Formats: sequence, structure tokens, C-alpha cells
Amino acid sequence: MPHAITKSHSSEAVAFHKFNIPDTLDPGHVTVKFLATPINPLDMLVLADRYPVKPAHHISGNGVLGYDGVGQVTGVADDDVSGLAPGDIVVPNRFGLGTWRTHAALPASALQKLSEAPKDMAFAAILRITVAPAYCLVEDMAPLRPGDWIVVNAGTSAVAQMVTQFAALRGVRVAHVVRDRPAAELAAVKNALLGLGAGLVLTESELETGDGLAQLQALSVALALDSVFGKAGRALVKALAPGGTYVQLGFLAGPGAQLALDAADLFARNLTMKAFRGTAQLGLRSPAQQRELCDWFVRLFNRGDLKLPPLGLERVDWHVDDAGAAERSAKAAVETARAGALGQRKQVLAFKH
Repeated sequence: MPHAITKSHSSEAVAFHKFNIPDTLDPGHVTVKFLATPINPLDMLVLADRYPVKPAHHISGNGVLGYDGVGQVTGVADDDVSGLAPGDIVVPNRFGLGTWRTHAALPASALQKLSEAPKDMAFAAILRITVAPAYCLVEDMAPLRPGDWIVVNAGTSAVAQMVTQFAALRGVRVAHVVRDRPAAELAAVKNALLGLGAGLVLTESELETGDGLAQLQALSVALALDSVFGKAGRALVKALAPGGTYVQLGFLAGPGAQLALDAADLFARNLTMKAFRGTAQLGLRSPAQQRELCDWFVRLFNRGDLKLPPLGLERVDWHVDDAGAAERSAKAAVETARAGALGQRKQVLAFKH
């Protein structure tokens, strides 16, 4: 029997539900079995009722969680379903679809077919909320040229690791700023990021009180990507070269954090300040262009030009034929993500059908 992770409108607690898929599909619908789905920071905002896009599908009055993932079409309605057929690999093309479930009956219009299956379904599971935003950050935020540098904080995040890979395709180097941690763990983090192609790895303390800022200012830092805000964001602003661009894409420092600016930032240094929303940026492209992009990402991955983030993923098995074990592992994964401990990797729920 299919099962899902949901939340009520009045609580941040998650619930585990068993449910049935209808025997007869509505016109324009397909049935899907999900193969993998990530637990993203965005999902934690949904759980806390701090995200504007609410779950679109409900079971017993509870919203089905999960906004990214990959599935396989298992059945189609009798009428036209936009070219989808059983066996097709699909990803969501909108938020709120509810991917934290084993199976679903969904409008075909809410799904995007991948023309080529990825070698690892975990890559397809992070296409919309990790891979595509990283590409847009490199491609859209500043006119980058070979030899330029990007500096990014939250440097072990999956997005930051994908930014490094897309930047490398353009001859652009990336400096990662990571949180301070024990020496052995820090050495492993630095080695992993440098092995992925990072040009420089600094800790927050090296940037704020050591010679890290001087190292960055000696480079041509054209773009700063800030997932933290506050004091950490200010350090990135100071690292930018004249004419550089600062992009805010997260608030890990908390909702009360503030970013200090002075007149020299805007006038003498001529910095550009931007905010980034991945869905809005991707939405500037037509549906056809979005399909082409995702297919291109998969081709790059399959031929080895893109890699899964080595510091970014931890697989959690969801055994479809064992609801009890599935409930325990899925709920534990959600609580791990909610805790947000230092070094916590992005978890991907892997459905074992």
C-alpha cells in the first residue's frame, strides 16, 4: 500500500499515512512511483509554515510534503497526457507537488519528462532546487569572464558545490567559506572541495579575523553568493572587487540579521546588490527552455562533467514493502534535517520498490 509523509496546518510535527491510489484516473492524469526525493532547507520552511507555497496535495486533510524529486510513470489516463507513457522518468515542474510519498496520481501538466535517464536517480532528485539554481547563479547574476572569481559562504552546501562545477565550465574559480570545525574534519572538507575544483577554501574565522579577506581582495572577485546574511554577508561584501555583484539567497543567520552597507560600497566601489529566488529565475525561461536545461544537466552528469556533491548527499532508504521501517527512517531523517547540526549533509530519500 502506498505511504506518505505529511503535516497538518496547525503543527510542525510530521505524520506517516497509508493511502490508496484511485483505480480510475482523472482526465489528463498519470500515476507515478517516486524513486528519490531530497529533504531540502526549503522543506524545513514549509514545516515551520514560513514558506509561501503550500503543499498542493492532501491526505486526510494533511499536506503531502516534498517539493523536489524524481519518479517513473506507471500508468496514464485514456486521454492525451502530453506525451507521457509508462516507464518515462519525470521530475516536478512546479512546487508543492508532494514528493515525500511512494506513489501519486498527478496531472501530467505538473511533470517534466527527462529525455535521458541519469546514471544515478539522486541527481535527478535535486535538479529543480539544487542543480538548476546553481546554474542560474553562475549564468545570470553577473557578467562573468574566464579568470574571474566567485566567493560563496555555506560552502559545504549542495548548491555551493554545484556552483563550483558550473563555474569551472566557464573558466571561473570559486572560493568557499565554510564554518569552523575540528582540524581533522576541516582538512577533510577542504580536500573534498578542492578535489571538486574549488580554487580556495577559507573558514569564517579566517575571513573575519585572519588573512582570508586579504587573500580574497587580491583576487578578482566579481560575484559574492550569500546564504547566511548578517556579519557573514558583510565579509563577502568586503571581499568583492570594484564593480562586483552581491547576491543574497538565504538567511541562515536568522530572520533578525541585518547586512551593513556604507556609502563607499555603492558609490566608490560601485557594487550591485541583488536578491535571488531560484524558482523566479528559472521561470524567466520558457517551459521548453527549462526542459532543455534539465536534459542538458543530465547529459553533463552522465558523461562525467557534473558530479553529485561529494559533501552534500546522504541516502536514506525508504522500503516501500515495510511501512514500519519506512516510517521510522523517514521521520528520523526529517528530524535530523530539522536539527541542522554542523556538517549535516542533504539527505535523499531513496525509495526501494
